[in-house]
Amino acid sequence: MENSMEHELQEALSEFARHRDALLQAQQDMAALSVTVRSKDRAVEVTVGAGGELTALRFLNDKHKQMSGQKLAAAVLEAITAARTEMVARATERFDSVAGIGSGLATSGLEDLDLDGMLKSLGVEVPTDGGTRSGGSRG
Repeated sequence: MENSMEHELQEALSEFARHRDALLQAQQDMAALSVTVRSKDRAVEVTVGAGGELTALRFLNDKHKQMSGQKLAAAVLEAITAARTEMVARATERFDSVAGIGSGLATSGLEDLDLDGMLKSLGVEVPTDGGTRSGGSRG
């Protein structure tokens, strides 16, 4: 019985480590993500970072010199909006790939696992007052 419990615990820890690594990778991927988009009239190119912040703005082929200020502003805003929309789509796709992590735990058969008993057998003091420990405060 104890061997089976140790095996289940090792499997759970391994799965946790895999999920943690996947989440850390997703976080790193997001931090490095950027999107570059050109306006429809091909006069402006913008790059936005992971937070949607503008990181680069380029005017292409001197088209901007023949544009009114209003049309140039519209082209810039159009490109920024498109880039931010693309960034949201990429971020959503990346996070969706790791969104279900941990959701299988409830149906894994581990819900009946006596974690308190396992911790006590390892010499870990388990609080019996609903999870709060004396001598400290939360907040």
